[in-house]
Amino acid sequence: MAGELRGIRVVEVGGAVAVPAVGMLMGSWGAEVIHVEPPGKGDNWRHVLGQGMAGWAKPNPVNYAWEHVDRNKKSLALNLAAPEGQEILHRLAATADVFLNNLRPYEMEKFRLTYGELSRINPRLIYANLTGYGRRGPEKNTGGYDSVAFWARSGVMDLMHDQGVAPNISRPGYGDSVTALSLLAGIMSALFIRERTGVAQEVEISLYNTAVWVLGFDVSGCLISGEDALRPQRKTMGNPIRNVYETADHRWIMLGMTNAQHYWPDFCAAIGRPELEQDPRFATYAARVKNAGELVALLDGVFGSRSYAEWVEALAKTRIVWSPVTTPLEVTRDRQALENEFFLDWDHREYGPIRVLNNPIKLSETKAENTRPAPRLGEHTEEILKELGYGEEAIQAMKAAGAVG
Repeated sequence: MAGELRGIRVVEVGGAVAVPAVGMLMGSWGAEVIHVEPPGKGDNWRHVLGQGMAGWAKPNPVNYAWEHVDRNKKSLALNLAAPEGQEILHRLAATADVFLNNLRPYEMEKFRLTYGELSRINPRLIYANLTGYGRRGPEKNTGGYDSVAFWARSGVMDLMHDQGVAPNISRPGYGDSVTALSLLAGIMSALFIRERTGVAQEVEISLYNTAVWVLGFDVSGCLISGEDALRPQRKTMGNPIRNVYETADHRWIMLGMTNAQHYWPDFCAAIGRPELEQDPRFATYAARVKNAGELVALLDGVFGSRSYAEWVEALAKTRIVWSPVTTPLEVTRDRQALENEFFLDWDHREYGPIRVLNNPIKLSETKAENTRPAPRLGEHTEEILKELGYGEEAIQAMKAAGAVG
């Protein structure tokens, strides 16, 4: 089966990644998703790959950044600052199940798109809002991309580097993608509750709040202890077999044995150092914590003695918990990813056969699929306006006035 969300209409007023990613995923299950964009330029995310993502990516003839978040949608080019544009959106909201947006409170008021106003028009409307920092407080109207609101502000960035080394900057859309899944969960929950009770409601998500939740163990510790979270250093990691090690050819292996004592004997055998198992410096968890620096230095020498390929081959034969530190390109060729349908082959109307990321949520009976390519700007404007009752003359007049495109 596919398309079980068919009949659900989503009106999306949002740019960049987090909100559009939600619409794309809902569209893969059959929802009709209408992306409202400003006439002329459209969503800025249409153009970021061509601009090289400010040095984060190379331009490519296939606009994969745009297809990643905006396929499975229609495009309505609408000037929200124009009274005619606001009237059109009100008419559209009256027909919708979900109003998906990343408007800040002052923009909701400015464009007459508050929950109060839209819920009066359509009491069954799920109003799903994403902001950088939340809808209350002194920064409620502050803009925030994931690099600042998710990564830097939450504490994640501060914990992700060794002493004396600059913090790591997040990858494009990283926090957006995590937050999009949170918002999707909220929307689907609200639709389910509406189905059972008849009551619609708001769904509110922020990048900042989601990031704090993701960092839940560290923040929970701060709430209880009143002290800041620890930032372990690689060279003195308290559990040396939950650490990262460099190989002879400057690749890396990640060890992930949180239940360290259970795996210690097998680990010693796996690296060809069985004598370490009973070494009094390392034989117990407490001893390894006490002598962590010494053991990390020893393991640096062990892992530095063989190549990445040699270690991958050797460790693959064991039952210890580890992973090669792979590149994104290697992931696209990973048998495990391929057999679990991480990617989807697609015959695109402009690019021909390409491969894109599949919906990460696998439902046993509802298949996710690409229903349509990312739309051209305003591709469906006339179609949608005519459905809402506007005649050809009125449409052309609004185009001439810049209210639609």
